[in-house]
Amino acid sequence: MGQQEFNWREWIEKGDELSFSIIYNTHVNNLFSYGRGMGFSEDNCKDAIQETFIRLHLHRKRMKHVQNITAYLFKMFKNNLLDQKERSMKEEAIDPHSKTFSVNITVLDNIIDMETSRIIKEKVAALLNHLTPSQREVIYLKYMMGLKHKEIAEILNINEESARKLLYRAMEKLRTEASCNHLLEKLLLVCLLHLI
Repeated sequence: MGQQEFNWREWIEKGDELSFSIIYNTHVNNLFSYGRGMGFSEDNCKDAIQETFIRLHLHRKRMKHVQNITAYLFKMFKNNLLDQKERSMKEEAIDPHSKTFSVNITVLDNIIDMETSRIIKEKVAALLNHLTPSQREVIYLKYMMGLKHKEIAEILNINEESARKLLYRAMEKLRTEASCNHLLEKLLLVCLLHLI
């Protein structure tokens, strides 16, 4: 049993506040980044994080069935964001994979100087813009959050095989776009695939 699973069990079975705090600190930044990537404001993300962890705290005894805390938190957080949006829009239909999902490239900032970093970010963003919103989201969850196919499937409400296919198609589309462009784009794809 890993540390994350241990903390989850300690929280669920004993109500251990330290374990709850560790769970919060382990996930809060990734949840915030995920929400921002979906196009939500900082305030909306903070509110949804707070709501997610309040619910987790209040309904601890009902969550014994949860096996994968990371996937569960991402899914609950995403649902809270969408609920917020629905409440604010009231009558307008909501597409959970709206065209607002974006990925901000920040990993490269520490690798190369600022000007080169800006150019590379623009080129990677251009490659990512060739993907559908759901393909960008699956790339983000896999390579920036480091989630497994099973966790991604749970977050996106699809089966694991569909998550694998979505990721595969996204990667194929990136490879095709990169091969249609200059050598620099090919190198950028390598950076995206191996450094993120």
